[in-house]
Amino acid sequence: MKRKICLLLSFLFVLFTFSGCTIGDRQIYFSGGTGFSNVFRIGDMKCSKEEARVYLTTYKNLYGTVGDTALWEGDFKTDTILDSIKSGVISHLTRVYSLNIYAKENEITLTENEKLLVEQAAEDYYSQLDKSDRKKLGVNQSDIEKMYSKYALAEKVYFQLMNQVDEEVSEDEARIMDAYVLFTTDEAKALTVASSLKNGGSFETLLGTYGKGDKTLQSIGRGEYAQEVEDVIFQLDDDEVSDCITTDEGYYFVKCMDKYNEELSETNKSNVISKRKEQVISDMISQQNEAYYSQMNTSLWEKFDTDNSITTSNFFSVLENYITYN
Repeated sequence: MKRKICLLLSFLFVLFTFSGCTIGDRQIYFSGGTGFSNVFRIGDMKCSKEEARVYLTTYKNLYGTVGDTALWEGDFKTDTILDSIKSGVISHLTRVYSLNIYAKENEITLTENEKLLVEQAAEDYYSQLDKSDRKKLGVNQSDIEKMYSKYALAEKVYFQLMNQVDEEVSEDEARIMDAYVLFTTDEAKALTVASSLKNGGSFETLLGTYGKGDKTLQSIGRGEYAQEVEDVIFQLDDDEVSDCITTDEGYYFVKCMDKYNEELSETNKSNVISKRKEQVISDMISQQNEAYYSQMNTSLWEKFDTDNSITTSNFFSVLENYITYN
């Protein structure tokens, strides 16, 4: 059980710690000791402690149990997992707020029927909280309805944006090739490799001798290497070796083993579409960064936590039972 818990901690650390100083793909201007009682603000939208507490409680209870073992109740070191979960919460919340700002800018609103479903979902969720949990969360039914309204609107905007993304992917754009890549930062070694290849030297032997970094067969897609490298290697035929490719990083030699891995290329089409969709959100948030001031109450958030006795974990799933977009 302890091994499973360690694996979960590692997984969550990877899952939630990509934010760094950018939260939810949004650059946050950190300011300690600001004195305001909200967790963060983007433009004129402010995230309350109560809303953050509901999100954090839900995340903690969703990811804080392994089998029948509750991490928060056992004798486990949970600092890392809590920090990771809090990063995930902020990333989630700031994205919800950014999508709401986009909705306001583009006059996108919930329909009357959607508002009714949100109201019903809030009533349902709130009715499942006992008096103790309501008090510890510091919320009433109206608060939950407001949270659900923001979340539903964010979902609506998100899927509207995603439905605008072109899902046609050419074979060339999705193409995955299998190749060996010899990389060195040493110009003298690069000259030696080039000379040896010209005289019939074995690429595999030279790779083992002079190569730096990964020396195994690589499956390479578009956008993984510098443009000057990509322009050359995707023109190679099977068993063809490139000339020396000079970049700012160093020197590359590539031997193509399979210029079109059919299975991986077909799978990669969905990855290409996912990257396009993520780029849409990234572009939207970048535009907001230029237009709105953002602030994070680090002094509050660093010590922020929730009562481990609160067991609710269905904040998101209850709303999904009433209203979904696709």
